[in-house]
Amino acid sequence: MKICVVGAGPSGLTTIKQLRDEGHEVVCFEKGSSIGGIWHRHAGDGDEMKAYDELILSISLKLMAFSDFMVDDRRFVDRKGYFEYLRRYAAEFDLERHVRLDSEVAYIRPVGSEWLVTVRSEGATVEHLFDAVALCSGPFREPNMDVEQLANFQGEVVHSSRYRNNERYRGKKVLVVGLTESGSDIVREISDVSQVCTLSIRSRSYLVPRLYAGKYSTDMLTLRASHYEFFVRATDVPFDMPSFFEDEHVSRAEFLEAARLSGLVLFGLGSLGRQSTNGAPEDAPDSVNNLGEPMWPLKLDLGTDLSKENLRLINEWNRGCNGGTGSYIPKVIFCKNVSFIPNVANGKIRVDETGIEQIEGRTVRFRGGNVEEFDAIVLCTGFKPNFSVLRDIDVPENNVRNLYKHAFHPACDGRLALIGFTRPFTGGIPICAEMQARYFAQLCSGKVRLPDDVRDRIKREKAWEEKFTEYSPRHVEAIPSQVLYLDAIAKEIGCLPGTRELLADPLLLAKLWCCTFNQASYRLTGPHNMRSAARAAIMNEEMPAESVTFVSLFLAMSSLPSNVHPNDSDVPEFPLVLEPELERMVRASLETSASRAARFLAGDRRASPQVIGETVGSFTPASEEPQPRPHAS
Repeated sequence: MKICVVGAGPSGLTTIKQLRDEGHEVVCFEKGSSIGGIWHRHAGDGDEMKAYDELILSISLKLMAFSDFMVDDRRFVDRKGYFEYLRRYAAEFDLERHVRLDSEVAYIRPVGSEWLVTVRSEGATVEHLFDAVALCSGPFREPNMDVEQLANFQGEVVHSSRYRNNERYRGKKVLVVGLTESGSDIVREISDVSQVCTLSIRSRSYLVPRLYAGKYSTDMLTLRASHYEFFVRATDVPFDMPSFFEDEHVSRAEFLEAARLSGLVLFGLGSLGRQSTNGAPEDAPDSVNNLGEPMWPLKLDLGTDLSKENLRLINEWNRGCNGGTGSYIPKVIFCKNVSFIPNVANGKIRVDETGIEQIEGRTVRFRGGNVEEFDAIVLCTGFKPNFSVLRDIDVPENNVRNLYKHAFHPACDGRLALIGFTRPFTGGIPICAEMQARYFAQLCSGKVRLPDDVRDRIKREKAWEEKFTEYSPRHVEAIPSQVLYLDAIAKEIGCLPGTRELLADPLLLAKLWCCTFNQASYRLTGPHNMRSAARAAIMNEEMPAESVTFVSLFLAMSSLPSNVHPNDSDVPEFPLVLEPELERMVRASLETSASRAARFLAGDRRASPQVIGETVGSFTPASEEPQPRPHAS
């Protein structure tokens, strides 16, 4: 097929790659002067949506990578580092030869069984016909400027998409409206130099530090076991997507018992060991953490010490983000950046949650009664969905949840894909875009079809997502569980290991269920697999020793009734402490599985059955306080 790809950012690049893997002819139109989308900065880009100067990823480079071009790097790179990764990806697979730069797509319209694409380039407008189209221009197109009475403000107004750095706000009084991951950076940067900085929010995001135990990237704790716990077991919201943990061969209960058993065997064999941060000895006085800052004192995030005060503020914030129902199962979008918290603690940032009541001149009155004067308003209010480039094709309510997997219009027979219009609570957009693109490539090749009941599935999955984003209803691109979403796509296109295969390979099962999520799992089998390299990558995954209790908890909880769980999910002082009754039930569950796992280990010289028994008793403090900085010898 001859296929059009619109946009050469991360989503567009991986779409080109997956289509070329299937042998399709691809033409990509990119309105900018380079590949890379928002990650490509150039002179005179001040009025474009671009990454700001000091941006550092909110997830590690490893989870921002594509499954066909993996990196073993848990560091959080800056915007330049990620752009360089995209350039290397494009070079590795010779993708740029398919890209036509400085070419803006004006309209896309179905014409019979084909698609008419109207392109503006070098002052001319040209029409092209294609067999299928992938729209990969992303959700960051139309800034959301909808703030009541904003037109009355007589100072400077800037949307975060045009923010570059804090210099223009030095010594000024600034109101920041809204809080997202970029907003966390922006409000912190501005408050560092402004005279006054007020953060106005209508609701709270769920805060997740980028660092775990002060040493590791928090996204190391993205596990299938934990996503099953939060989004399947410990909730009354029905889950019926194709999944990793059950199929026509093995029931859910059988799979979970095997997963518990395999996980405890993995513990006993010592596979859940420590993982260093970036290759430097973590006890060296000059070692650095994965954000590039000095390791000591231990930190939660950029410039954010792992202190009792910061933990208290984060946990108090999170307990108020979920409608007062407890924070164990958040139903609100996540913010994987807590670097603004120290400036809340020291008073540089004043938080107002009452909302704006009136704006007149430079005066802003808040609904709580506070009145302040401001020189500038910075809007971290996100973007509006905009699919005006599509003609004669309606995306109902501009809501991608009305498409299958946020990508496929049920009326277009798999020949139109909107790729990259997702935003997982945890994890990154690129792997979501890659899996959507792999599905699209298989559809265009005729190797798979959309389900016969696709419209019913759209309704069910939309309802499921809306339940878990109850307190963030405007964020229609949000996906509660990246892992469950990706596993469902992988199962439909044949690149997810089957349950019988996993039960026959307990070590692989344990690694995939209990250890850090690795997108290489989608290259183990099926079309365009990289079986040997993928298995090696997964088998090399380890977890910090501090996380044994964390993983044990989810293994144990999988056998308990859905209403048994903590009320809140606090960022802990390590290790995790459970309520007494819940701890009793967790221990009982672990003891049952441990006795079975011990039988597997009885003849293994590498470990004794007692090792697993010790895991059951591991709910004890490892250290009450953050460790002191070591001294050079």
